[in-house]
Amino acid sequence: MKNKTLLLLILCCTIFSCSIKKNNNPISAPEISDNIYQYSVFTALANKIYDGTLCVADVKEKGDIGLGTFNGLNGEMIVCDGVVYQWLANGSVRTPADSELVPFTVVTFFEADKTIELANAEDYKHLKTFISSQLPSKNMPYAFKVKADFESLKCGSADKQEKPYTKTLSDALIDRPTFDLKNIKGTLVGFWYPEYIGKVNVAGFHLHFISDDKTQAGHVMEFKASNLKIEIDFCSGFAIELPENDAFKTEDFDLTQEYTNKK
Repeated sequence: MKNKTLLLLILCCTIFSCSIKKNNNPISAPEISDNIYQYSVFTALANKIYDGTLCVADVKEKGDIGLGTFNGLNGEMIVCDGVVYQWLANGSVRTPADSELVPFTVVTFFEADKTIELANAEDYKHLKTFISSQLPSKNMPYAFKVKADFESLKCGSADKQEKPYTKTLSDALIDRPTFDLKNIKGTLVGFWYPEYIGKVNVAGFHLHFISDDKTQAGHVMEFKASNLKIEIDFCSGFAIELPENDAFKTEDFDLTQEYTNKK
């Protein structure tokens, strides 16, 4: 009987010990991937799906650079070095609370695979042409971080929309607030997607700006710059998470609705 009691005691201690070890395992950090993470699809945003269920804290867990917008199409999102910024329609920059929600974002954990320099970029088209000549494949996506001195820079924001949403994205941005900045240092962050991307995102370049002093930002429309340091992250693919709300699930998307960044 004593032997049976001793064996039972040893078994209980072993189980308890295993339970403690399991519970004391450290929580693993978010997996850092070479993929681009995207919440929602661009055709949904184009069809006035301006509310999402993803919060700013989640955005930070998915990447440390990127772009997007906020619920209600309330300004432009810029993610740079792990910080999320919001460029409002009134021309001010704020750091939103972790609990605030977004309807669309594209982010990645940035790790440069190639760094090149360009003395001068006469305009946005010049930079696009130069970077395009440096890409090893036109069938893969890329992320960018471009630090430069901007002689001039035109950035756009977006006016917050009120429910019920009646304006499509193209209509909402017809009279978007724009800002002409002069002699400013800062960083462009964003992506290049292949032409086959279809309705999932915008093909080609999409860049947002944040100034070094974090007081100016926005969607990049045009610029003239010098001393450009261009870092390129060769991405292996992209992962898409769709909004789980009624607006996204029930909307009959008009696939003719588009928005172009080729201005």
